[in-house]
Amino acid sequence: MAENIDYEQIYQLTFRKQWAELLELVYKYSKFASSDELVRRVVNTFENEFFGELDKGIAKDDIETVLENLFLLHKGKIYTLTEDRAITVVVELVKIYRNKGLLLEAYNYAKFYPKQEICAEVIKLHQESLPKVVEHSQSDQIKVTENKNIANVKYTTSLFKSHQEIEFFMAVRENFQMFVVYPNVALSCLINFDKIKSNLSPEERSFFFRGIVDCVVFDQHESYKPIKFFELDSSYHDSPEQKLRDSYKDKILALAGQTLYRIRKASDNQGRTEFMKLIREIVNITY
Repeated sequence: MAENIDYEQIYQLTFRKQWAELLELVYKYSKFASSDELVRRVVNTFENEFFGELDKGIAKDDIETVLENLFLLHKGKIYTLTEDRAITVVVELVKIYRNKGLLLEAYNYAKFYPKQEICAEVIKLHQESLPKVVEHSQSDQIKVTENKNIANVKYTTSLFKSHQEIEFFMAVRENFQMFVVYPNVALSCLINFDKIKSNLSPEERSFFFRGIVDCVVFDQHESYKPIKFFELDSSYHDSPEQKLRDSYKDKILALAGQTLYRIRKASDNQGRTEFMKLIREIVNITY
């Protein structure tokens, strides 16, 4: 079977010191790496020269690839390194990935030799980056985590942008007490994009994944399908840009076979009571 080995290629890669390619070839000939005399001599030559250069601080452009290939050969028992050199390979890979800011990749190597100083540091950093596990009565069946390093501030904001929006939402909710009402729902959560995309312009398609509907009524008894759609307009909707976006939303709902009710107050005299009466009239709610 040894005749399948391309010895000429091995000689050429060794002569040119193309170590990454050489190791890939050795991996390809993994069945012979431990028994073929030439392959063993070549890899041994590479090993001594490579680690000699590594000890002198001579960095190669492809050092990351070489180290990774060497690690694979060692872990696969295709070519076994001494313990010291195996540690050196792992430590160098951990350094490379940590310096690149790739903590998970660094950790995946560090865990092989956790007692090495840099490996221990990376393992600690990785563990600190993980969410905190919350212990509870069902911990053996359900895992709960919470984020860490929570700042001592309260930077949350209201779901609604104005008191009028709150009044309108409450009016919709009170009119649809047998259903579930949500504010500010993404169009992409309401409409099957694949069913209407062929009838949308590129601008309308882009808007589809950014637009929201102010208030939506869902039927929780029918897999939470949306059944009513409302928009609360204001003077903000008078700008040309907003009128264009509103036209996109109107078209999207129309293509999906849904009615979008746009409501706009003429004065400040209309509040929750007036909204409730209006909604009952336009959607034909009877009690």
